[in-house]
Amino acid sequence: MHTATSLEELSDDNVTGIAMAMASLSKPPPSLSPPALSNPISLFSSPAVVLSFPFNRTAFASPRLFAIKTGSDGSDLLRKPIVPSEKDLVGISEEVEDSEEEKEEGFVDWEDRILEDTVPLVGFVRMILHSGKYESGDRLSPDHERTIVDRLLAYHPDCDSKIGCGIDYITVGYHPDFVESRCLFIVRKDGQLIDFSYWKCIKGLIKKNYPLYADSFILRHFRRRRRS
Repeated sequence: MHTATSLEELSDDNVTGIAMAMASLSKPPPSLSPPALSNPISLFSSPAVVLSFPFNRTAFASPRLFAIKTGSDGSDLLRKPIVPSEKDLVGISEEVEDSEEEKEEGFVDWEDRILEDTVPLVGFVRMILHSGKYESGDRLSPDHERTIVDRLLAYHPDCDSKIGCGIDYITVGYHPDFVESRCLFIVRKDGQLIDFSYWKCIKGLIKKNYPLYADSFILRHFRRRRRS
């Protein structure tokens, strides 16, 4: 049986049928038990009929309803769902994307942060050791020496014992036990030459500044080294 889905599709026969159905519904049934139905007017004084028609619901939002009048007295109401417009759906999508972007902005990749702090220092030390700028025994420039002392040597686990009586200057040379390996040396004020590993300084910096992530980062990015 075909069911009308809009006001335009209601024929004269359908209207007549609906009117007859409304008339029959408006008549109260006979009272079977007067004491039980002591106030029949309150039950049947408003014979309004609400007609509803099937509509497809969208997957994005529950349809809002509004009433349209079909009679002069406004007693008969049709409720029609309002489907969100394309503009509304676009707005919802943009709100979801903005929320995801805010979450991403709040996320910190600590591995990248550690690499940003340490990779430039490693490149700086390698420049001093291997670029040919300094020969063995040469004293570093004041700026280079300050960077080595403040940003590397200060994080060495044995910093105090390495410095001893005090730093005269920083130089480069070949390690006494690994003759093919150039390294940094402290020339103490008493003239003693003390080598130190800049890799231990880098690890100390990571442990000091990133204690929660240092162990996993070091295991992933550092090979076991023989230097002390």
